[in-house]
Amino acid sequence: MFLYPALIAGFAFVVVPPLVHLINMLRHRKRQWAAMDFLLSSYRKQRRWMRLRQFLLLLARLAVAALLVAMLCGWTGGDKLLGVLGDRSTHHVVILDDSYSMGDVSGGVVGNPSTAYRRALDALRLLQTRIAASEGLHQLTVIRTSKASFAISKGNESGDAIADLSAQTVTGEDGLLARLMATAASPIRCDLVPATDLAAQLIEAVAADQTNVYVLSDFRQREWGTPQRMVESFEAMSESIDAVNMIECAATPSRNLAVTNLEPVQDVWVSGVPVVVNATIRNYSSAIVKNVAVGVRVIRYGDSVQEINALEPFSGQVEALPAIVIESLDPGAEITKSFQVYIAEKGTHAIEVELPSDAVALDNKRVCTLPLTDVERVLIIDSDVDQGAAYALSSVLNPGGQVRIGAVPDVQPPAFLRSLTLDTLKPYRAVYLVDLPEVTDGAAEVLSEYVRSGGGLAWFLGESVDAARYNETLLVSDRQLLPGRLDEVIELDASDDKKTGDLAFEDDDTFVQALKNAGSSIMSLVGLDRSWSLAPPLEGDEESEAIQYRVALARSDSLPFVTEHRVGDGVVVTVLAGLNRDVTNWTSDPTFVPFVLLANARLWSGAAFATSKTIGWPLERTYSNESYFPEVKLAAPALAPPRPESELAAKPIVDSNGQSSATVVRVVADVVGRIAAGEADGSEAETLLQPGLFEWELLKTTGGAEVIPLAIHIESGEGDLTLADTGEVRSAFMPLEVQFFSSSDWRDQNQTTQKSSMTLLLLLLLALLLFAEQALAYWASYHVASGAGPAGVIHRHRGRGEAPGVSFGLAATHGGGDAS
Repeated sequence: MFLYPALIAGFAFVVVPPLVHLINMLRHRKRQWAAMDFLLSSYRKQRRWMRLRQFLLLLARLAVAALLVAMLCGWTGGDKLLGVLGDRSTHHVVILDDSYSMGDVSGGVVGNPSTAYRRALDALRLLQTRIAASEGLHQLTVIRTSKASFAISKGNESGDAIADLSAQTVTGEDGLLARLMATAASPIRCDLVPATDLAAQLIEAVAADQTNVYVLSDFRQREWGTPQRMVESFEAMSESIDAVNMIECAATPSRNLAVTNLEPVQDVWVSGVPVVVNATIRNYSSAIVKNVAVGVRVIRYGDSVQEINALEPFSGQVEALPAIVIESLDPGAEITKSFQVYIAEKGTHAIEVELPSDAVALDNKRVCTLPLTDVERVLIIDSDVDQGAAYALSSVLNPGGQVRIGAVPDVQPPAFLRSLTLDTLKPYRAVYLVDLPEVTDGAAEVLSEYVRSGGGLAWFLGESVDAARYNETLLVSDRQLLPGRLDEVIELDASDDKKTGDLAFEDDDTFVQALKNAGSSIMSLVGLDRSWSLAPPLEGDEESEAIQYRVALARSDSLPFVTEHRVGDGVVVTVLAGLNRDVTNWTSDPTFVPFVLLANARLWSGAAFATSKTIGWPLERTYSNESYFPEVKLAAPALAPPRPESELAAKPIVDSNGQSSATVVRVVADVVGRIAAGEADGSEAETLLQPGLFEWELLKTTGGAEVIPLAIHIESGEGDLTLADTGEVRSAFMPLEVQFFSSSDWRDQNQTTQKSSMTLLLLLLLALLLFAEQALAYWASYHVASGAGPAGVIHRHRGRGEAPGVSFGLAATHGGGDAS
């Protein structure tokens, strides 16, 4: 192998010594001379010996010419010749970081950006080239961190199945790394510990005289600032490895901003009702940024979109909204911007925000879905004959006129609970129970199942409540439909402070946070006479102790008044008083309307669909086979159309007893599970393991089709490009010896190390050959003796049996006389 193959033509120089010899032979001409007959007779006796010396001299000069040309061509293949002398084996284990921060284009050239991952692949290629030209047997193992993380998360600890290359013998063929060189940084946030653990397993399984470990990473501060887990992983295999080389592939970080969150505010997501969406942007740069425009787009899906259009980025109708402007954002700071979206058509729609291009492209864009339904029914049951509380709640939830809230109240008497079933409650999005004297055990069981499946339940506990009966039925077993055991009704002392009132905000991040942000004085006009108190949990009462509730509103004496807690997938809001006017004037206060709307939004949130999923989760869709056929299509996002499509088939859901559902089916695309099992090929992983907007196409049994978007987002955090201090990392790994290289240093070393060693070897061989050539030339040529005899007679050195003063053939080119 030659570094400069264009100079191989210089090997024609090897023919120069034979040409010189032939030219010299032309100088010999036949002359009739009596003395020459004596010389020829002597020459014939020594001809074989002389020709041997001349042949060796010619070979030496040919070798000198060949070595000179080989040095000029940069020959690097000499170690292979030495490798035949021994069978020493070396195992090279490469841990390749392919987390999405390796997609950092910092340090690249404008118009041709080079990512940190590309520099890692170049370093791997240089390693393969060097060891292919080295002596002995070399085996190469490469493990990508994303595949290792998937495998460990799925319980697959077989390193041999996960490694891209597992103890592959390195030859001079270029195809060994062909598949790896075609990969790109994954959209996964992962550390190197799973890959290191699997590498240790492979190191133990492969017998080798020497084992070298190479870590190709960007060495960011968030991972390597405290590398204790990595150190422990390397210490576990320290006795099995001989060298650790860490190649830093990142450049000095450029500016990077990231969209870390995008989601609609929990509310009644109903078509025709404006929805507020929050977008959170973080500045991972070391400098302040100003006047950053964030693009916003709405992708509308409705009845008009009935098939996937793979030739466009989205099958839905795209509408650009006014850009969001970030005036200023400090280094490391985060800001949340809100904007409003109005969609009149029901269905699942999508929202996308995008930042301008910067160092990491993957975190500049984020998408979420917005599932909008038609109006939803809510159930209100009021024990009061006048149903004043029911009227107050209904007036807020459905004010009528042109104001659209999205809720349709259904007011029923307490007798409605007697025949209550789960099927009866399913049509209702939330249930409001006002001052009911008691709740039967059967009704409590149905309410518990309803809430656990995502329903919302609100209590307004007036003085008609039978506390003992409530505690007995609502807190038994795992129902947990109250925040705690009801104790007694406690009157509130009249407050002399007219500014604060009888109610105040308590915990943060409750459903009344929007009211709390308006200031505490907003509740100053609300009066309260009395309310229920909560008893402390009884000793050994595990049910009560397990309930974790938050206090949204408290009385002026700090006793809870409004609480919220989760039960399964649903939410329970408890108001520890009724809404009668002799108890409180709250229904006539302006804060009652937003309170009910915010409470209703929180109650609805339990049954709300997820607006996005983190990448790596299975792509799945559950539906009724009475409405849709099992065959579905899935379109994946792509950098540019056309988008790849997959055809999948839904299967019946199997319960814990092994029984298949007759009507409910599920379609699943679990690419992570297939990668962990070693079943997914590179194209499948590249297609389905992407953030962005996927699209399901479902065929309706009644005819036509429906396209439903699915939003996938990356896990935040990799956008922080701060580099770790390599000196501190090296110190953390002590006493294990670790060599650090930058990608440029690694490139330079691998390009010059082999050349330098071979150049030194060639120089030594050249010196030896030159010395041998001179010795052979001296041996085969005529020379004057070192001393003179008496009377001025000159003694000449001659070989055994040679005539004095005669030289023939190749020796004549070096000196002495000839017979011409």
